[in-house]
Amino acid sequence: MKKLFNSLLVLSIMLISCKSTGSIASIQPKSGILTLPVKGELRIWKDILHPSFTVTLSNSSATQSCEVYTVNDSGYEKWVNPSLLAGTSLTVKVPANGHLFFKNFNNNVFTVNYQVNE
Repeated sequence: MKKLFNSLLVLSIMLISCKSTGSIASIQPKSGILTLPVKGELRIWKDILHPSFTVTLSNSSATQSCEVYTVNDSGYEKWVNPSLLAGTSLTVKVPANGHLFFKNFNNNVFTVNYQVNE
């Protein structure tokens, strides 16, 4: 019985020490402006270990919009419907160890304000 207890204790310690979800502190800065190139793409928070969190995206443009995708840690992209429309805000849940992927189909540089919700 003592060997079983010691084995479970060692296994528990190993699992706790191998935890790789990171923390929300790894998401820096907590707010800012993203600049999407003309007819280009942008990925944010890719290859950063973190738990899931929500972020609020704001589009101050009166005429332009962009496509937003959430991407999980295995690379599966899921389109956010509706994406970031002109003059709107959108709150998106970023999966654990995932990231956001933006596509700008406009003929102009596109800016997005973001705020990480803690």
